[in-house]
Amino acid sequence: MPAKQRKDGVFEITARIGNTKKHFYGATASIAEEKMWREIIRYKDSIGEYPDTCDTFGEIRKRWYKSKSPRQAATRKMYEIDIFRKIEALDNKLIADIDENDINEVMDPFSDKTNIAEKVYMCLNQIFQYALVKKIIRYNPMDLVDRPKNKTSSKARRGLTQNEKTVIEKTVWNKRQELLLKLVLEYGLRKEEATALQKKKIDTIEKTISIDQALDYTENIPRLKKPKSDAGKRVLPMLDQDVGYFTDLIKNLKDDDYLLRMQNSKPLTQNSYRQLWESIRRRMRKTAKEMELEIPDDLTSRICRHEYSISIMSLTDREQMYLMGHEDISTTMKNYQTINVEHINRKELNRIGKYKNGSPSSAKK
Repeated sequence: MPAKQRKDGVFEITARIGNTKKHFYGATASIAEEKMWREIIRYKDSIGEYPDTCDTFGEIRKRWYKSKSPRQAATRKMYEIDIFRKIEALDNKLIADIDENDINEVMDPFSDKTNIAEKVYMCLNQIFQYALVKKIIRYNPMDLVDRPKNKTSSKARRGLTQNEKTVIEKTVWNKRQELLLKLVLEYGLRKEEATALQKKKIDTIEKTISIDQALDYTENIPRLKKPKSDAGKRVLPMLDQDVGYFTDLIKNLKDDDYLLRMQNSKPLTQNSYRQLWESIRRRMRKTAKEMELEIPDDLTSRICRHEYSISIMSLTDREQMYLMGHEDISTTMKNYQTINVEHINRKELNRIGKYKNGSPSSAKK
């Protein structure tokens, strides 16, 4: 039986589902009929009742977030500020009425921002999956949405250019700049690890640097935390040429003093770290101008860590994983190491070429 329009203009259709007579309403006949058929399908699939009007996406999102209860401040910030504000256009829609077109409209603005798009996609998928398990919806519309490919930008994945290496070598650094560059370039430390380094972690007798803590920069004033993963806890061998450098650096410090610190002896704040890194880039630009060299203006500690990863490529997989603080070698190879012409062992390549050209005797020499 088709839906009939009432005196108030609303369309109504009635159907008996199981032993219950139900009424469905809509602004148009098709909306009322669609609600009826969804209810019938849910009943046949033993899924339950058609969602109440309070079952908006925003309501289900809040229930899901409460059930998730993230403890880390950084995780809460990611959801509440970085993600929820980007999907708020869905909040007032009935979650059962949302389809792939609604989701694509929300995600389209981030089509060229793959990192954000990936986070939004994963969050939406978890919310709809929660609604599916709770039998509020019959299917997950995210199954019809293409998952964005989270590709780290080429700038973030690169190592140093030859001009950058030259400029870094020729620039005169102050003590803090020199120390930060040494920790990220020569020891591959993450920003959070380098700024958390204390005197008691430096052993100039055993020639080791112990990494077992990091700083959480969710807020401007950081707090100590454990490393990114258990693999982040590691003891790094100190380079022979740096023993004298670290001996002089820590001789007047207390055990709990940070190597990179504020004037009040507390660790660098987020703003202070940003200013320190910007001062490094300014000096590099000045040196590059004097040397008439072109250098990119996007140098970060992550790029320096990439350069360190490239420099240890000749070590075994397990050694590389350990030094980088990674749990899996695939993380090192996929996210950090980039292969360029200058990284290829030309001597070995020539040896292989001679063998393939029919000169095995020459290849053995």
